[in-house]
Amino acid sequence: MKHEKLSPGLLLAFQDYQREGEAALITHKRSLGIVAPKSVVKPTKSVVFIYCDPDTDLSHLSQQGIEINQNSGSVRTAFLPIEGLDAMSEEASVLRVKPSRKLKLQMDVAPGAVNVPAFKSKTGLTGKGVIIGIIDSGIDAKHPAFAGRILRIWDQILPGPGVTEGGYGAEFTGAQLIISQDTDGHGTHVAGIAAGADETYGGIAPEAELVIVKSDLQDAHVADGVRYIFRVASELGRPAVINLSLGGHADAHDGSDSLSKIINAETGSGRVVCCAAGNEGNANIHGQATIPSGSTRGMRFNVPLNQVGIVWLNAWYSSNSELEISVRSPNDFVTPFQKVITDGNPTQDYDLPDSQVQIATPKADPINGDYNFFVQIRGKGKTLVQGGIWQLRVRNNSSTETCLNVWTLDDATSVFFTGKSIKDSVKIGSPATASSAITVAAYTTKHKYTDIDAQEREMGVELHGISEFSSEGPLRNDAQKPDVAAPGAMIVSALSADAKSDRSVMINSKFVAMAGTSMATPFVTGLVALLLQRDSKLDPNAIKDLLRKNSSIPGKPPGTFDHKWGYGVIDATNL
Repeated sequence: MKHEKLSPGLLLAFQDYQREGEAALITHKRSLGIVAPKSVVKPTKSVVFIYCDPDTDLSHLSQQGIEINQNSGSVRTAFLPIEGLDAMSEEASVLRVKPSRKLKLQMDVAPGAVNVPAFKSKTGLTGKGVIIGIIDSGIDAKHPAFAGRILRIWDQILPGPGVTEGGYGAEFTGAQLIISQDTDGHGTHVAGIAAGADETYGGIAPEAELVIVKSDLQDAHVADGVRYIFRVASELGRPAVINLSLGGHADAHDGSDSLSKIINAETGSGRVVCCAAGNEGNANIHGQATIPSGSTRGMRFNVPLNQVGIVWLNAWYSSNSELEISVRSPNDFVTPFQKVITDGNPTQDYDLPDSQVQIATPKADPINGDYNFFVQIRGKGKTLVQGGIWQLRVRNNSSTETCLNVWTLDDATSVFFTGKSIKDSVKIGSPATASSAITVAAYTTKHKYTDIDAQEREMGVELHGISEFSSEGPLRNDAQKPDVAAPGAMIVSALSADAKSDRSVMINSKFVAMAGTSMATPFVTGLVALLLQRDSKLDPNAIKDLLRKNSSIPGKPPGTFDHKWGYGVIDATNL
């Protein structure tokens, strides 16, 4: 095993698997990209990204039960049995193996508020001839808002022979489209904002055609979905814009992650991706500390009582320093300080009286050159993680001051930083960190609506302001994100008949109100479809330039950038 080729989070999970066997896979389902076997006699597999030489042939790895989804490219996706990590790491042409991470899912008044109707009336643009790709929870193919305009659905969850981009899932067309269902409702709502056709709650590009990927939200499979949609559009000779209303925080927050790299490689002339900035604006998931040379600093984070089974901390700092790491429990038990380990396995286990702590401190990440360490905390035996205030202790033995950024990764974002450790910025994660992506923040155009039972509902958001929940930039490397803001609070759009929606958010039997950067993003996706209809050769940079020139922050001079607003809310009048 060449440990240096595995990311620290993958190393921790692999070590747990070696010690505990199949039982460990339940705990690490999200961190290892675990997918259930197709039969009881086949091993459980993990979804991974492989960094390798672009033209290297890895087909021989099939003898080890490893399924490579692409035959070329410097970043590929694969299924492999956990034991296959050993063989994969020994491949000379394989530079790095990173686990797939499960991402989270993040129009009546809104279009008028940013002058879209006037723009469409003046130009006659409808999205006709453009492909809108949606990678999400699926779509209700029976909904009248999409009648006759869904070209294909790749359902990555249903069993089937897969597609060119991956031998898993099933592809549907024509009458078979209704086999795939959206039981969550998120994808249908998103698709309706971008391209729904309805007199009252119509989307931005109501004549665009749709290619849908119903995803299990593994970021490796999202990457396969991006490749799939652009391939289909290319075969049809159409420009395409893809909507990704999803995201996570297991990455470096600088655009160097696997999914961001694939988005950058796949986009170009007539190929655009729009991403949600995220909904963590009110959540203290990010901590930051500046550690002077020769000093020790503590970063406090709270774990709620009797709620959390495992805690992960994802930490990054620049390569011009080396830090030592220790963890203090709420009962004041501490681990020794752990240095960067460059030879052999960089993970160490610490059995404290009240908890089990694992720390991985490998040498610098070869992709971006920075240090990434991972901390994993579990309870004793089968107990939950000890509740209370924990402390990440960091000692800087190098000669330069170091800025450390840390993100909490538990599923419910119930673990959060406290006190001076909180940094209310750098909360835009992958894939919105991709440099080519149009990253969208949420603006509030509506805070009241009347539900299906004629009850007026009012949400606690500020009207005509940036939505509090919208995640802030910049990126960890100070790159400017988000790009623009669009309506994202209490947006009325299509309701999936297969989803169980609370009546308090239902407008009628076909439409529902939702809020989030998930809703703002398809608004921009629809606008991009209109622009691609007018000029099918536009690339992401040209479209970003158009959007920037036609966006502004209320009360600020044109061209002003803000880490919450981006370049401001879009005004479609002169697009």
